[in-house]
Amino acid sequence: MKHLSGACTLMVLLAACTSKEPPTVTRTDIERAFDAAEDAAALPVTPVSRIPTGFVTYDGKIGADVTGDSLGSVLADMTMRVDFQDNRIGGRVDNINLIDQNGEPDQRLLGSLEIAGFENNGNLDAGASGQVTAVGTNNNQLDAQMNLDLDGTVRSDRSHGDTVYGGVTGDARGDFNLDVDGVFYGERR
Repeated sequence: MKHLSGACTLMVLLAACTSKEPPTVTRTDIERAFDAAEDAAALPVTPVSRIPTGFVTYDGKIGADVTGDSLGSVLADMTMRVDFQDNRIGGRVDNINLIDQNGEPDQRLLGSLEIAGFENNGNLDAGASGQVTAVGTNNNQLDAQMNLDLDGTVRSDRSHGDTVYGGVTGDARGDFNLDVDGVFYGERR
C-alpha cells in the first residue's frame, strides 16, 4: 500500500485516520476456496442443449493474486444472478479481503462491486466495478475504483448448469493501485 507523507494533526486525525477493518476470512477459508475453485475448474462445460432456463443465482468466491501497492491476494464473496431467458448477468462482489504474501489475512476492504454483463449459450461475459477503501500503513484511509472483468462458462456438477467458473482480471486505481488476476466460481443457490 502507498505510504502517505505527513503526520495526522488532531483535526485530520479525526477526519482521515482510521484503523484496518479486521479480515473476515481465515487460512482455512482460503484453502477451502482454493479447493472449491480447483473442483469447479475440472467440471465439464454444460452443453448448450442443457443450459438452464429462466433465472439462476450462483453463490461463490473470487480469488486472485494482486500486485502493485500491495502484494499477495484477495478473497471475496460473489453472488452472480444469470437470467438465461434475457441473457443478462447481475450480482455483487463484497467481503473483499486482502491477504499478505505469506497467506495471512490482512484486512477487509470496505465497499462492494456491482456485477453486470451478458450470457450467451452458457458463456459469461461480465464486469464488476465499485469503490473500495483500504487502510494504509500510517492508518490513513485510501480509496480506489476497482474494475474487474469476469469471463467464464456455465458448468455441470450434480445437475446441468449448477456451477459457474471463469477468469478474473482487472485493477484498482486511486489512492492505491492494484492489478488483479485470478478466478471466480459459484454454485447454484
